[in-house]
Amino acid sequence: MIDCVSIENAHMFKGNPLASQHKLRYQSIIKRQGWDVPVVKDMEYDSYDNPATTYLVWRDENNVARGVSRLYPTDRPYMLQEVFSHLVTEELPNDVKIWEGSRFCVDESLSPQMRRRIIQELVLAYLEFGLDQGIERYIGLMYPIYWRNIFTKAGWDIDFMGPEIRLEEDYGHAVRAGGVRVSEENLFKVREKTGIHHPVLNYSDYSDEIEKITKVA
Repeated sequence: MIDCVSIENAHMFKGNPLASQHKLRYQSIIKRQGWDVPVVKDMEYDSYDNPATTYLVWRDENNVARGVSRLYPTDRPYMLQEVFSHLVTEELPNDVKIWEGSRFCVDESLSPQMRRRIIQELVLAYLEFGLDQGIERYIGLMYPIYWRNIFTKAGWDIDFMGPEIRLEEDYGHAVRAGGVRVSEENLFKVREKTGIHHPVLNYSDYSDEIEKITKVA
């Protein structure tokens, strides 16, 4: 399951999913990829971690984050607009129905099979959350191989927003801006491609307890 966590609802989950996803990002982005971004107490963060942010988090049986992606509405300043707009050849959106996806990380120490499963569930969570919230499109910036391995392999077509460009600040690696559109049709396609036909999104660890209390009352 993928926990749908924000500052507003973090208390509805066991453990500390917000801190845990920041620690996973530190391991993935700073320790492994060597990005020069802010860190405190082994937790990576930036200005787009705030009350408007929603996190999709896959946690293990000990409530440790093993997979995460960050979602952020584009009706306020966002990373692709403020930092990487030179990589985009179309007008950038400013729309509550278009969100930015970033910080897509999966624990490198897991088996390839488990990593693949977590990636597939995160992609499905994008679609389920998008349909729940009336989101029409996600945009973002990734390495081309990440676009292919995460979205294309899951059966979700990408609309690229510019050419591949190598970033000096990222050791010359090529990146590319793109987007994916949210629809029931795309959810069906991804479910067929991944073979995961049940909902993956979890809004609370205490739903069963709340339901029991409601019935008693």
